[in-house]
Amino acid sequence: MEAIVRTRPVLGVDVGKQSHWCCLVTADGEVALNAPVANRERDIDELLASLPGGTLVVVDQVRNIGSLVLKRAEAAGLERAYLPGIAMHGASKLFAGDAKTDERDALVIAKTAIGIPDSLLPVPKTNAATDAARAMASQRDFLVTCATRDKNRLRSILLESCPAFESLVDLSEPHCLRMLAELGGPWQILDAGKASLGAVTRGANRASVDALWESIPTSNRRA
Repeated sequence: MEAIVRTRPVLGVDVGKQSHWCCLVTADGEVALNAPVANRERDIDELLASLPGGTLVVVDQVRNIGSLVLKRAEAAGLERAYLPGIAMHGASKLFAGDAKTDERDALVIAKTAIGIPDSLLPVPKTNAATDAARAMASQRDFLVTCATRDKNRLRSILLESCPAFESLVDLSEPHCLRMLAELGGPWQILDAGKASLGAVTRGANRASVDALWESIPTSNRRA
């Protein structure tokens, strides 16, 4: 990739969720463009169409927020490359200033691509099946993270309210989830009465339910 970079201008793109900051550096190292572009297909296409022929597009992320600009560059027939974050952060120390801004990051990406072409990696090839599997895995991880966060938050609240009750609650048991969803926390369960607790935990192990009930009064009630 070394010869390609040194004879072509480079568009360094610091990708973002709403917009990307783009810095076009000529093969001689002169900055020809330094401006943001909205992360929308039409805006990206307009920018790419205005670039000199043979421009190399270099991004700092190849997936998620960086995927659209890479796809549009491919559709425009432009060569693409990837500057890994660790390489970018290392190269950033070689440039004047230490403020981290999108504008500076885009400049670092472009000039690093020209000056240190060996730091670039090819954009990984993907296919529809791989992209779909990755999206599903990402969604699964997100749901697991959310569920874990919610369970930890619930346990924290129960622990503050009634440690003995919290230690007996098993959030993997359907009857415990029904109990909390329909009656509330330990003191709301106490207010509802043991009969109500028995109704929403019908079919559960009675000894476990009785232990939950008996644990409630062991802590001080909080408003």
